[in-house]
Amino acid sequence: MMLNELTLGEICDQGGGIIRTGPFGSQLHESDYSEIGTPVVMPKDIIEGKVAESTIARVSQEHVDRLGQHRLVPGDIVYGRRGDIGRQALITQRESGWLCGTGCLRITPGKSVVDSKWLHYYLRDSQVIAFIAQQAVGATMPNLNTSILRSIPIRFPALAIQRRIASVLSAYDDLIENNTRRIAILEEMARRIYEEWFVRFRFPGHEEVKMVESELGLIPEGWRRGSISELYEGLYDGPHATPKPSTGGPVFLGIGNLTETGRMDFSSVRHIAEEDFGKWTKRVCPQPGDIVFTYEATLNRYALIPNGFRGCLGRRLALIRTNPETHSNLYLFCMFFSEGWRQVVAQNTLSGATVDRIPLSKFPSFPIMVPSMPIMAVFDGIVRPMFAEIEVLGRKSKNLRATRDLLLPKLISGELDVSTLPEPEEALAA
Repeated sequence: MMLNELTLGEICDQGGGIIRTGPFGSQLHESDYSEIGTPVVMPKDIIEGKVAESTIARVSQEHVDRLGQHRLVPGDIVYGRRGDIGRQALITQRESGWLCGTGCLRITPGKSVVDSKWLHYYLRDSQVIAFIAQQAVGATMPNLNTSILRSIPIRFPALAIQRRIASVLSAYDDLIENNTRRIAILEEMARRIYEEWFVRFRFPGHEEVKMVESELGLIPEGWRRGSISELYEGLYDGPHATPKPSTGGPVFLGIGNLTETGRMDFSSVRHIAEEDFGKWTKRVCPQPGDIVFTYEATLNRYALIPNGFRGCLGRRLALIRTNPETHSNLYLFCMFFSEGWRQVVAQNTLSGATVDRIPLSKFPSFPIMVPSMPIMAVFDGIVRPMFAEIEVLGRKSKNLRATRDLLLPKLISGELDVSTLPEPEEALAA
């Protein structure tokens, strides 16, 4: 496969595109953001090559008009400027008109010799990311600028070949995205059941259960106010230091591995050496079904330790372990996403000079609603298959990512020939 080579800057210039830095802090202040309006894409919103909307900031039309030069169009690539080198997302029709935010760079190839989707995958290749990282400036926090991105050498085949390569790789991403949607639906189902049963008290047979007065107001007879320690067997925090990194080995869990939606994100992990595993799990060795959570800095992140996990807790993380024969870890896990629990955390949060935290010494006494054990058992029986399916889908996505990442450099380099594959449009027509 014959490859041509130009710098990214030359490609954008030829196509009438541009590489532009997002608005600086002096142009877009925290006070400018609002709950409704046009989304502004920040580095934190770029996850696995896509833009996540769940926690995205927004601005009013007034700011959109003022910052019109930063509006995104389909085919643009938004690249994180600081920190995690290689974090970038392809802008689709969904994000058309959104703004490139502070901390990002916008790549607009224009009508150039490269396909935007192919370029998006090219920039995800590990060797390309390593090259960019070497050019980044800053001793503690790597920073990129337009000059660095413009200098990236791009070796590209004919457009038809680019589109075939992008089609192969995007097929994996489409399957992963489908699994992600199914996971989100299952999570939402479990949490809605929790809310219906344990917040609105519309559990099976509730018509026959008398409501009685309590310090919590009217609650079903047989239910009571209790402390969270009644529903778990052990509470453990992680080490208060950070081990030396390793190129492989057990996972050293960090806050970044816990998402706001309650999932584990292993797209970027820190490893510890195998010989250090015993030292860093002396306090506790995470087991499948344990609920790991943040107690300092970024609060209210929770996740279940999956089957097959081998690693240790990182700083500012703790876990609770239930006895499956007596209590449901899934009842507690769903409870952690309820508004009532978030209020408990807020009431017990200590504001420090640098970070907020909840005192683990007081955590066991945090108040919760303790339903009747039979109702909790029925709830567990209904939602456990949902969480089992979530784990299966998670494993499938992990395997798809591994296969895609194995194929990516081979396709980009031309090691795998795709010239005999039909172009995407032809494949759809067939």
